[in-house]
Amino acid sequence: MHGNATMPDAPIKDLKATALHDRHRAWIEARGISADLAQKFGLETVRRDGKAWLAVPYVERGLTVNHKYRLTSEKRHQMDQGGKLTLWNHDCLLQDSDKPVVICEGEWDALTALQLGYRAVSVPNGASGGEGKLEYLWEARDLLNRVQTFILATDNDEAGLKLRANLVAHLGADRCKFVDYGPECKDLNETLLGYGADYARLVLDNAKPMPVKGLYTIDDFPERPELTAWQTGIEPLNDTGDTSRPALYIVPGTLTVFTGHANMGKTTVMDSVVAHLLKVGVPTLVASFETDVKPILRDGIRAAMLGCGSHELRNADLSACDALIRERLRIITQSVDEDQEMDLDYFLDLCRVSVQRDGTRVIILDPWNELEHKMRHGEPETVYIGRALRAIKRFAKVHDVAFWIVAHPTKPFEGKVRMPRLLDISGSANWANKADFGLSYHRGEHDADLCVTKVRKGYPGRRGNVKVNYDFRISRFVEAA
Repeated sequence: MHGNATMPDAPIKDLKATALHDRHRAWIEARGISADLAQKFGLETVRRDGKAWLAVPYVERGLTVNHKYRLTSEKRHQMDQGGKLTLWNHDCLLQDSDKPVVICEGEWDALTALQLGYRAVSVPNGASGGEGKLEYLWEARDLLNRVQTFILATDNDEAGLKLRANLVAHLGADRCKFVDYGPECKDLNETLLGYGADYARLVLDNAKPMPVKGLYTIDDFPERPELTAWQTGIEPLNDTGDTSRPALYIVPGTLTVFTGHANMGKTTVMDSVVAHLLKVGVPTLVASFETDVKPILRDGIRAAMLGCGSHELRNADLSACDALIRERLRIITQSVDEDQEMDLDYFLDLCRVSVQRDGTRVIILDPWNELEHKMRHGEPETVYIGRALRAIKRFAKVHDVAFWIVAHPTKPFEGKVRMPRLLDISGSANWANKADFGLSYHRGEHDADLCVTKVRKGYPGRRGNVKVNYDFRISRFVEAA
């Protein structure tokens, strides 16, 4: 039962449950799984609209909180309307055991692992969990923290690899292992059917640790999914295929440093980026320290999403864009009367919660200098910045998020205001060395420059400069005539 499940028209109370129908028993046995084992875990036949559905209950602490239904005659899935998303076989985590837990992409793979003698759970929403939002892991975090080892038995396809990467980001690479299935097999159940129980058990027994640090052979590394990359939403920076023009992407696992002189419009640039991300469905976290959340940040994003002037917002229908902002945007800020200083460790801890609880994929820190920077005794600023940027890059890699930092350059000499570079940012050349992508913004007398100053080898995009104007009528950047 992989993939997204739709909701049934009638709640479970309207369904009549029976024992497993002979046809369902035969269908389960044909997958190499004991029908008696399936029935032990509550699988049953339910009748609805004249059809027999195979029902899989989701139980949490002894209470049934949801069901997944399948028609075995066709690949159709449904879940209880309003049912809670939780791990299938959640309650095996209540066991006081040092046995590893196999995490699967579907219930049939989990039943296969159970039949092979392992503790096993399944994600409730299949490979759609690869897009970041795994609230059920967050809610089960106390039980999951007791587990010493996880074996990630997701499907061997692009969606399954993304789900595996997401699970690693949530659970920690040091506790995770990955598997290699039988030749031409996509998952554990196919391996059981194609090669038998002994081979399938060997697949789990020989699970390999995820690389964490040190020296490895090439076989120690799992296959990685294709690179995810989103456009910025600023049309002059979109990749049109013209190699003479700059192009910038937002890539999970990377660090982008954005600089520009004060009061020239960096926040307006970021409003455009955030609005685009929310519109295309990317959960985003903004650390807003210099801009009031209401109304300035909110209305800047609103105008960019709607493509209207900020003065038109009072007469606009804001319901749709406000719903997206409410659902997909998270904000870190700090009031002046708060006692705890927002240092880097505290900030990254809040980011971690947002990633694990809200599925955040992009984090924007605006600006860098508003954090409280705690240097070690006798530590030079350049050493501290290098250490801090390494911690941020490590966070981006581990949690598979795109991390953007807005950093101010040193003040220009009188009469010598020019486009700032990453090397001009106050404090250290590490800004240029550590960044995967670099972006500068500089406003002149008649137009402005957006300059992609760095694209690390292996990532999409191109360096270059483009002249732009900000069209206040539509709250968007357009290429200068």
